[in-house]
Amino acid sequence: MLGQYLFQTTSSSSSSSSSSIQATSPQSQSKRLNTIYAFFESYSLLSPEALLSRLSPTFTHKVLPSSLDMPLRDRSAFAGHAKGITSIFQSFAMVPQVVFEDPIKNVVVAHCKMVGELHGLGHWENECMIWCKMAQDGGSIVEMREFVDSARARLLKEKLMGMMEERRAEGLMHD
Repeated sequence: MLGQYLFQTTSSSSSSSSSSIQATSPQSQSKRLNTIYAFFESYSLLSPEALLSRLSPTFTHKVLPSSLDMPLRDRSAFAGHAKGITSIFQSFAMVPQVVFEDPIKNVVVAHCKMVGELHGLGHWENECMIWCKMAQDGGSIVEMREFVDSARARLLKEKLMGMMEERRAEGLMHD
């Protein structure tokens, strides 16, 4: 068998608050999976430094589908992206639904729910498929491809742009 199906976990309801959602993992797992679960759990800290701690120095990140027209990010560009994302949420959780490990290819794939509370905009949910190529020792992520729900990603962008326009109109934000 090329891969190993690990577990499935789901939230009991879509209206659950992000603080009650915990990413849990199996008792016995590989270093790759320990790294991935630690990475997912670091999202809830809303700290770019916590997210970067699991990434290799040569890390790259690509958001798909390509119709979103998002650039390939190196570790430095991902740090900027992480800073922006963590600043718009007051709480956030990356909740794995299904995780699949391929020890031969040194890859972990996960379907995750992203659940949080946006500053000034309320509850937010999205989902993604994340493909991660791991470092040879399994201790860091070398490459990540993140396939997001493009309709939800566009909606979030529209909400944020609307909020920025409101703040500009109120004189709270400048170009």
